[in-house]
Amino acid sequence: MADWARKLVRNRENLRFERTRLFGRVRRVFVRIGVHMAALGKLDEPRDIFYLQVEEILGLIEGAAVSVDTRALARQRKAEYRALAALPDPPSRLITTGAVFASVPSSSPARPSSPDETNTMKGLGCCQGEVRGPVRVITDPRNAELKAGEIMVARFTDPGWITLFANAARILVERGSLLSHSAIVARELNIPAIVGRAGVTSWLKTGDTVIMNGGVGCCE
Repeated sequence: MADWARKLVRNRENLRFERTRLFGRVRRVFVRIGVHMAALGKLDEPRDIFYLQVEEILGLIEGAAVSVDTRALARQRKAEYRALAALPDPPSRLITTGAVFASVPSSSPARPSSPDETNTMKGLGCCQGEVRGPVRVITDPRNAELKAGEIMVARFTDPGWITLFANAARILVERGSLLSHSAIVARELNIPAIVGRAGVTSWLKTGDTVIMNGGVGCCE
């Protein structure tokens, strides 16, 4: 049963990886469309294409678009995106009633708990191993640099992070479970890891030195 489960979990992660590769190819196609639209004055810059919906882009090409002022539309959505990016991190779960846009809580979520008086955090240990070393907090894997021997700290990971795992001495992740992407890849690469500890990216800063045990899920 265990061998069967490991095989299926591996297949799931391989499927996620192939999906990520497909997304990369599609992304390049839309970037080229953005280049043409910017040249025609329909966008301020090529990458503004990602502020439009697929249906809107194809509708403009095929002549079925409801609105042709894509430059103004992209500007509006870019401004909304920046405003949302400036908000505090949302809680892990939102409960709403009625129309979602009208019932999302407007108050700031409670801050994650801090380490206790022993300066220790406890998470879910998912791959054994103990190490002491410097951490690097990474919020975006694009152009991120992780030096060999550093402990990678992140809110979550997905197949787009896979190149960073190679240099990671250990992994600390805010979200996840024993079957999350972070835990599965860590076990496959035999990298000690702790997941599911809210607030770790706020508690730690790049350069901090910690001692972590991936077997018991303890970090100090």
